[in-house]
Amino acid sequence: MSGYPLPGGRQITGVLTVALGRQLKGGTWAEHPKAKYECLLCRSVEGPVVGAAAVTAFTQTIRITHSTSCHPSSANQQGARAA
Repeated sequence: MSGYPLPGGRQITGVLTVALGRQLKGGTWAEHPKAKYECLLCRSVEGPVVGAAAVTAFTQTIRITHSTSCHPSSANQQGARAA
């Protein structure tokens, strides 16, 4: 088994985590947006990326860009790793 099984033969193969950040009234960031991707198949982590533009680009392309470098491990995996 690879990924995390769901009904109907589907499976979760990755986790995209996005922190939206916090912007002040003047437009400056108190906390910048962040994103990272964890692949449950090859157990790799991409990111984190920081900043609104970087997070937008990352979230729009990570599924495509990661699939080109994903090499699933031969070990079975039961779900996400603990942080």
